[in-house]
Amino acid sequence: NEYKSYLSIKMTEPPMKRQCTADEDMTDEDVVNTAVTASTKEKEAFEKMEYSSAKESTALVMKWLEENTLGDFVNNKMVPGEGKLLDVKNPANGDVIVTIPCNGDNIDAAINSSKARNCKENWLDIQDHIRARYLYSVTREVQKHGKMLAVMESLCSGVVVRECRDIMLSDLVQTLYHYTGWSELASTESKKFKPYGLVGILLPEVASLTAIAQQVVPALAAGNCVIMSPLSPLPALLFAKLCCLAGLPAGAVSVVLGLPAREALLKKKNVQMVTGSLASQDACKEVVGSIVRPIPVFLSQVGKSSMIILDNCDIDSAVSCVAEKAFFSSGQSFESIGRILVQTSCYNRFCKRLRVKFKTLRLGDPLDGSSDIGCCLSADKILNCLELQSHLDRIELDSDLDSKFYVRPCVLLDVQPSSDLWRDEILGPVAMVTQFRTVKEAVTLVNHSKQGVGCSLWSEKNSLIMQVAKQLNVGNVWVNCHDVRDATRVAQYRSCTGSLQVGGEALLRQYMTTLTSPGLLNSSSQIEENLVETFGKPTVTPLPSEQVIDEPDESINKTIKLFIGGTLKRASTGSYFNITSSSGNVIGSAPYSGKKDVRDAVEAANKALPGWSGKSGFNRSQILYFLAENICKRKEDFAEIIAMSTGRKFEDSLQEVDTSIQRMFMAAAWSDKVGGSVWNIRDPVGVIGITAPAQWPMLGLCSLLAPAIAAGNTVVVIPSDKFPIVAVELCSAIATSDVPGGVVNVLYGEQGPLSLYLTQHNAVNASWYFGYPEGCYVLLKEGVHNNKQVWVEEYDKRKWNTLAQGTGYSIYHHCYNNKHVFMPSGSTFAN
Repeated sequence: NEYKSYLSIKMTEPPMKRQCTADEDMTDEDVVNTAVTASTKEKEAFEKMEYSSAKESTALVMKWLEENTLGDFVNNKMVPGEGKLLDVKNPANGDVIVTIPCNGDNIDAAINSSKARNCKENWLDIQDHIRARYLYSVTREVQKHGKMLAVMESLCSGVVVRECRDIMLSDLVQTLYHYTGWSELASTESKKFKPYGLVGILLPEVASLTAIAQQVVPALAAGNCVIMSPLSPLPALLFAKLCCLAGLPAGAVSVVLGLPAREALLKKKNVQMVTGSLASQDACKEVVGSIVRPIPVFLSQVGKSSMIILDNCDIDSAVSCVAEKAFFSSGQSFESIGRILVQTSCYNRFCKRLRVKFKTLRLGDPLDGSSDIGCCLSADKILNCLELQSHLDRIELDSDLDSKFYVRPCVLLDVQPSSDLWRDEILGPVAMVTQFRTVKEAVTLVNHSKQGVGCSLWSEKNSLIMQVAKQLNVGNVWVNCHDVRDATRVAQYRSCTGSLQVGGEALLRQYMTTLTSPGLLNSSSQIEENLVETFGKPTVTPLPSEQVIDEPDESINKTIKLFIGGTLKRASTGSYFNITSSSGNVIGSAPYSGKKDVRDAVEAANKALPGWSGKSGFNRSQILYFLAENICKRKEDFAEIIAMSTGRKFEDSLQEVDTSIQRMFMAAAWSDKVGGSVWNIRDPVGVIGITAPAQWPMLGLCSLLAPAIAAGNTVVVIPSDKFPIVAVELCSAIATSDVPGGVVNVLYGEQGPLSLYLTQHNAVNASWYFGYPEGCYVLLKEGVHNNKQVWVEEYDKRKWNTLAQGTGYSIYHHCYNNKHVFMPSGSTFAN
């Protein structure tokens, strides 16, 4: 205003001459006009606030590529292949960055280097302190070359370099420091565990640094040798080279490139474990189809997180979070927000402010530090999907960049949760918004989605926050924030994102096995193909035998029925099979369960799950103590049945019953001690299908059943098809022990087909199988098809009568999922 007043005064004054040079003749009016023009330009620049270019240099990366002959990383050196050429392209423009020859012919060399024991320092055998020092050296090398790692990740994946440097690289460094400490403490904290040996890790095409932090680093800290198979090779090769510079022994870290090498890696019998992040469920099926024997498999399907916005939250903060996190990694990683649930009462306010915020976002070159969103790897697929949804209202960012490489970020409004678009995942800068009325409705929508990575919850009411956080079936719950990373916090992905552990000691344990665990098949074991093909196919049910039933003194033959929902029911098939004693005499007949019976049992278990898991650990322990008490009252009856069925001595059978009672007591004692804390919650897995071992008809069943229900799970049990009459008596004890109906459901029949039905059922959250080798192999593959938690062992490997193998961590950690609730602590007392 003062400047305008000055101008008005100057304009009313007569023009005056001022002293000028020979070539210049300006009046005061000309000076004022010049000042006004400059002021207008400054005002326009201030209003537009356009960013100037701040592009990161790729000179260091290109120099490293020129100095190194790239290929598979084996024995701490690059070994180029001699077959197919792999073009590494820049997703921002389609230019070829480098061409790498690879054909998978270095797999054997990589495996042999990891097994070599002729060197002084072998990664599997060195002391924990020495391993920790190696990892510390790796951490320092990563920090020294952090800029190169970030630029290379951005160059290969299209993620903006700011996110690669400030978030992904920082996460990698923190994780390295964290697991360096765990490696140092392994001699005291992990003395009951041992590494698997050789682990194959499948890295995704986007966010390789995050995958290295979550999978490669803890595997190395646990003492395993690692073979990486990346889809984006350059970040993995650079990390392996840094490990070599840090002095890691040859064979500790190897990298094999190309799809042929990945297929060859999965078929090798020396690989003891496979883990990784894949783009789709079909990719998971392809991977597991290439595995030739049952080994632990932990695969996750790349998905997105959810967001719940309640009407009592800070809308402006929530809108800012959507603008920042919905398009993190161009919307192609776990941490990106894919589904936004907004309460109806604040929906219009949210959309209005989001439209304003959207105008400030900048889509541009991933290497430009001023870009908010980079390019996509599959832009054409995303554009085709968006064209099919042209009828939806949307908030879209204007951009004139080439649509072949860039997708304009958009938020689709009023997407119906029943639509295919809501159920499926779009890996790109696309988010979906829907409305909800009540908090229960929002929780149901999140829990029924395929993705269970995490959910951010926006509300100012703490009591409501803690209730909702408890009910959400996700690995992470962020309160009034999103994607806050901490390597020390334990979480576990749910639903179709697999069962990967993330962070903390639990992630380290994932790459280790207990010293007493029997494990799976040895590398030399073979599985006959015909057994694999016929597993799960029901045999022809024989007609009831005409043999005279034992115990003729009994005038009434006992009728055996299925135990479903707390009541006895007849089998839907109407068929029965004979139960024989150890001498071959028929002692009864049991119903032959079918698919419909499996569906009924799973439905009853799901119905009972909310009530049973909602009980306190104290209440569940009281019920288990009462069940153990009722079994103890009838232990002679149980012992007689075991002796008659198996042919053992009565004293040995009585010992098995006593040990089973002890297992019930141990599970009851453990029930109220594993609930976690307010911020680290241990949720029950859900519905568990249990195929009990045959050689211990009661002890094996109780050792699995008791801890499962003690943790708040509901179960569908398939007892031994050779000795099912023990389970019949156990059902009688359960029915009179205050166990709610549907918590325990028992089906009789062939274990193979029934276990396959349970594993294929989408409403079953986990499958435990203790049976034949071909069953272990088939069920592992079937479980990965729907990302179910599968635990398999051969029926005769585990010694159930010992405390070391019949109870403890090797069983209990399968009974719950970890969840971390992160709530910002604020800055009031920060100083």
